[in-house]
Amino acid sequence: MYKSFSAGHLGIKLEGFEQHLALAKKYGYGAIGYSPSALESEGIDAFKALDLMGQYGVIISDFGLPVSIRNMDEFNKGFPNLEKAARAAAGLGIRRCCTWMMSFSNDLEFADNFKFHTKIFRLIAEVLDAYGILFGVEFIGPKPLLNSGKYKFIHTFDQILELCDAVGTGNVGVLLDAHHCYTSGLPGGDFKKFVRNEKDIVLVHLNDDDKDIPPDEIGDFPRFYPGEPGSGGNDLPGFLGTLKEIGYTGPVVMEPFSDGLKKIECNDEKARIIAESTASVWPK
Repeated sequence: MYKSFSAGHLGIKLEGFEQHLALAKKYGYGAIGYSPSALESEGIDAFKALDLMGQYGVIISDFGLPVSIRNMDEFNKGFPNLEKAARAAAGLGIRRCCTWMMSFSNDLEFADNFKFHTKIFRLIAEVLDAYGILFGVEFIGPKPLLNSGKYKFIHTFDQILELCDAVGTGNVGVLLDAHHCYTSGLPGGDFKKFVRNEKDIVLVHLNDDDKDIPPDEIGDFPRFYPGEPGSGGNDLPGFLGTLKEIGYTGPVVMEPFSDGLKKIECNDEKARIIAESTASVWPK
């Protein structure tokens, strides 16, 4: 596995692709998350993007799904654009595309919601698979959020693996977030009991939780970077050590949504703190 830098997850605002590459390289990252559509809007074609990646020694590890999955109308509007994004991503060597899925619905009961997501995820996965791209889906673990909707839906690691299997394309796996594992009842490396092989996991988000709040009472926020004051709820060395043990070879991205980071204005300072924080829990 390797470290990938996502400026957006850290509240870092940069001007364009090259600034992302430069900051990532400065703090020892070999990859960034970046979307093909952002490159297009900057007027950077595949040849220029590949040249810049070569100059900085930094690849693009993943991009976000450019299609809304919240309902069928929104999905139908965005789906025709997916093939273009997948083709562009493949040309840049990007092999992972990810999204997240809400843990409840106010409209669909569990079985109908499962059918809906199986249908749209199969359509998405088939397009991505044609370009050799894996599709990662994040489950949302916090109990307060789960209980806020009318009908509960997928909110655990084993449940989302069942959905991935139902899609049946062979390129669908989990975007595994430490926060969502912890709040769903899987601290540290406990998720291992559900993993069949490393292909079950497409991408990893790293973050920590409040050590003074029981996991069942933690909401979607706040989340901490390792070592941040107030953190220490989860066993992150155990989490990352288990990923190494199962042979995970993909990117690990810090996603703290930290109130402390928001108070820091300097981009370099934020990047330095996160690089040191990641190193503090990274397996030897």
